[in-house]
Amino acid sequence: KTQLEIVISEQGRYSLNGQSLVNTEIETLKSALSKTAQGKTDLPIMITADAKAPHQAVVSVMDAAGQLGFVKLSITTRQPEAVQK
Repeated sequence: KTQLEIVISEQGRYSLNGQSLVNTEIETLKSALSKTAQGKTDLPIMITADAKAPHQAVVSVMDAAGQLGFVKLSITTRQPEAVQK
């Protein structure tokens, strides 16, 4: 893997590289990041949050990444997706 991608939904739920996490606890997020990165804390992390995601969810991701020693973080937002009819 060349980067880790964390997507935060409007409800504040996380997915890491396309896999939904079982809850929003910071320890769950840290565990998933550690396992996926396999100790490579030099991997960049892209945080993509829904425009309506809670700010705290983004801060929690940044905090978890920092606690694990990741330093390459980028943040993007995306507009809520239109409901298909």
